[in-house]
Amino acid sequence: MRATPDSLTRIGNQLADHGESLLALQLSCLGTAEEAHPGWVGSSALALSGLLDGWAMTSTAHIARFGEHSRGMHFAAAGFRQMEQRNTAALAWPS
Repeated sequence: MRATPDSLTRIGNQLADHGESLLALQLSCLGTAEEAHPGWVGSSALALSGLLDGWAMTSTAHIARFGEHSRGMHFAAAGFRQMEQRNTAALAWPS
């Protein structure tokens, strides 16, 4: 496997950006659904509330995983940079 710290950092940034885009869409969709909610009555309103609550929890967990993956990429990039620095220093050490 060939991994470069810059690639891992770039991918981590892309994941973070994607997660932020998903969060904005989630909030927009939730707002639209909540605006429609007063038009629903009785068991339909109750069912809609349950669906929205479940959707909000599931989508929030999904977006959180993007954050976890993004942080993981950044930590991996930092680890690879440190390893490269140690290896460079070891190779530069006079024999």
